[in-house]
Amino acid sequence: MTSYPTNRRERFASRSIDVIVHGATGYTGRRVVRHLVTKHPSLNVAICGRNKDKLAVVAAEVAWDDAKKASSVFVVSDASKDTSGAESAKDGAPELIQVFSQSKIVIACAGPYRQCGMPIITAAVASGCDYLDLCGEPQFFDQVLISLDRKARSSGVLAISAAAFDCVPAELGAALAERELLKQHPGAKCAGVEVIHTMQNVSGANATTFHAAVDGFYAASSGELAASRKKVKESYPEFQETMPPSRPKEWPKIPETPGLMPGHNEGLGLRTLKFVGADASAIRSSWRYLRSRVPEHARKGKNVPEPRLSVLMGMDSKDTMSAAKLIVYGATFSTLAQFKWGCDVLHNYPEAFSGGVFTSKGQSEEELQNAKFTTYVTAYGSNYSDGDSSQVARVKVGGPEPGYVATPALIVALALTILEAGKYEVGLAFDSGCTLPGALFGDCEKVYDNMRAEGVSFDVVQEFGGESQSPV
Repeated sequence: MTSYPTNRRERFASRSIDVIVHGATGYTGRRVVRHLVTKHPSLNVAICGRNKDKLAVVAAEVAWDDAKKASSVFVVSDASKDTSGAESAKDGAPELIQVFSQSKIVIACAGPYRQCGMPIITAAVASGCDYLDLCGEPQFFDQVLISLDRKARSSGVLAISAAAFDCVPAELGAALAERELLKQHPGAKCAGVEVIHTMQNVSGANATTFHAAVDGFYAASSGELAASRKKVKESYPEFQETMPPSRPKEWPKIPETPGLMPGHNEGLGLRTLKFVGADASAIRSSWRYLRSRVPEHARKGKNVPEPRLSVLMGMDSKDTMSAAKLIVYGATFSTLAQFKWGCDVLHNYPEAFSGGVFTSKGQSEEELQNAKFTTYVTAYGSNYSDGDSSQVARVKVGGPEPGYVATPALIVALALTILEAGKYEVGLAFDSGCTLPGALFGDCEKVYDNMRAEGVSFDVVQEFGGESQSPV
């Protein structure tokens, strides 16, 4: 039994904090706090973490006075090392539950999530606090689904993973492109979706992202991810019951995904490589989850074949050196990450094994402000033929530096949409459960408005305009 209203409007009405940021002292957490406080001063924001001194620094950075600090800074113990027993692990750490029960939403910024994420999301669900995280780890998605989805549904709580650059632009871009295709061509089906990420002036990233990628790749290559997927199938018979029909053989075989060697997109003038992030896994998981929750969904229902999906990284076709470096470093990474000892080497030397891209310091403020991303999403209709643009819909997603400037904007836009859902109907696909952004927000116009207001554009276009691209 829950001790709070399962109705979101009633629950929100009883809580004084709008958003609490857990992991607020980390590299990304601090930027999320800064974005919330500076862009949305009307929100009552709180911060939460293990280190009192570091939390004080974050509070000072956003100029909180003593009264605000007293009401909005929460020091908690390390939940991943909780010693209060099995019931705490299953039901949530009491200390976190007490803090989260004061807030409408928690944004969880402390990763890697496979190592320390479960106690946080468990406490959020137990306290009736809607939850968002930055996780790009598919095995964590599965673990959360198996452990908490049914409890979240019965409790009226939303728990949303991957609410960051990896994977919001791809997921919501794909949903918008599919919707536009079906709107322009009534009766058509979506035969394929292609997502191409490009970066401009992105010189590096924080090593935490690298560490999560290492663990995720090892999970996939060692069979851990396959085992978790098997558990999902066993735990969710409705996924089998709503399995879509096979893709018709006469549908065009597009898009294509390159193998070890780069592909080429003539229209954009880009070399393309398979994107190694969680986007493809997240999109497919969203399709599956939405189908099980809304079996008669017009776009993703149980009677609609799934389109082919390709998620790529694009770079300037003339930049042969960058393409070669990316292939070499990618091959080295994927080889080492198959072995436990190789993972240890990668964890110890992220800068060396990424060509200086991933560092403990991350990028300078100037580098962050000069960087940006553009994601090109194309949905192809079931009657598409090569060279014929009549059954194509295109969406161009653009924004600032993806990892640490766009990501706070993206997760805040999703949080704002949930806060609004506590006041009026915004068009979410369902009102509770453990989900990914595409399933919940794909048909919600309000979320796209919020994204644009936060500085990330989602534009339906007739043609893609070209601009200089670089892999990093």
